This record gives sequence, structure tokens and C-alpha cells, in this order.
Amino acid sequence: MSEEKSLATAKETTKAEEQEQDTVEAKGGEQDTRQPADAAETGKVSGAASRSSGDVGDSSGGKRLSAAGAKASLSDASRRVTYLLVALVIVLIATAGVLAYQWRSSASDLSTLRQQNADRAHAAELAKDYTLRSLTYDYNNLPAFFDGVQRDTSEALRKRYADVHDTLAKIMTEAHVVATGQVVATAVEPTGNNQYTVTVFATQRTQNIQQPEPATTPNLLSVTVAGTGNSWQVTDYGPK
Repeated sequence: MSEEKSLATAKETTKAEEQEQDTVEAKGGEQDTRQPADAAETGKVSGAASRSSGDVGDSSGGKRLSAAGAKASLSDASRRVTYLLVALVIVLIATAGVLAYQWRSSASDLSTLRQQNADRAHAAELAKDYTLRSLTYDYNNLPAFFDGVQRDTSEALRKRYADVHDTLAKIMTEAHVVATGQVVATAVEPTGNNQYTVTVFATQRTQNIQQPEPATTPNLLSVTVAGTGNSWQVTDYGPK
């Protein structure tokens, strides 16, 4: 009986030890299971941290690249603006030069045109005055007539009147000729070398011994005028 109790006690003790051993092993398994899980969680956290750091790095790098790109764009835009301004200045200078040249050319042309018009007017006025002097005379005052037709004339024209002075004076005196001229119109044509041919349309009212009543006759005359510096002369005169 005593031996049976001892065996029962030994079995219970052995069973208790086995149960305790199973409990320890079970706890150890749970720890092992938790450790890989903890390691996995740690890995996930580390990976997330790494990705977060990477994202932050990428974001910082992107910002730096974006800032560099913006600076480059601003630099390019500044250079383009500078080039455009330089080109605009060059165009303005060229335009100003062209306008200045055209203005000087136009001013020169205008000055030349004004001078030509003034010369034509001077030639017409001299031809008109000379025609009036040549068509107006009185046998009672022939010196005034000859003085008038030889004034403002070339040497050749003065010589022509000098050659006919006596003959013409005798005819005018004997006929008691009195005449008065009037210029109706003039037309000036430049012939080069500052010379002008002036066509003069005039009338002459004449009376003499044979024709006591005054009569008016038309005259179409050609007067050649030459300008030399400030001096103007009649170089030729006669019917056209």
C-alpha cells in the first residue's frame, strides 16, 4: 500500500514537471513569435522613416532644382530683354540717322528749289524791265533811251546799240517818234550755266508824223539773261 502511494506520488510529480516544461516552452514560443513580429514592425517603421527621409531629400533636391531653373529662366529672360533693348537702340539710331540724312537732303533740295525760283524770278524781272526800256522812247530825249537799252547788258549788246546809235537817232528824230511799252506776260526757260531765255509778250503804243493818232501793236520778244554771281545781265534781245 505504501509503495502504491509512492508510485502515484512520483507520477504526479513527473506529470507536473512535464506540464511546467510545456508551459515554459509555450512561453518561449510566444516570445519567439513576438520577436519576428517586432522585427517586422521595426523594419516597417525603419522603411517608412527611410522613405520619409528620401521623400524629404527628394523634395529638398526638387526645390533646389526648381530654384536653379527659375534663376536660369530669369537670367535668360534678362539677356533677351538686354538684346532687345540693344537692338531697339540700334534701330532708333539708324532711323535717326536716316531721318537726319533725309532731312538734310530735303532741306538742301528745298534750298536749291528756292534758289532756282528766285533766279527765275530775277531773270523774268530783268527781262521785263529791259523790254519796257527798249519799247519806250521819245525823240525829244534820245539819250535816256540809249542809256536805258545799254544798262545791265553784256558788252556785245552794248556794242550793237553803239554801232546803230547815230542811224537810229536820226530816224527817230526825223519821224518825231514817241512810243510807250507795256509788258503783258513773261515765260522763263532755264538753258543751263545760269542762263535763262525769257519770252516776253508786250504791246507798244506808237505815234509819229505819218501816224499822229497813237496805235498799239503786239510784240513777242526773246530776252536772254545770264547770272554771274550777284550780277545779272541781258546778253541778247530781239523779236522771237
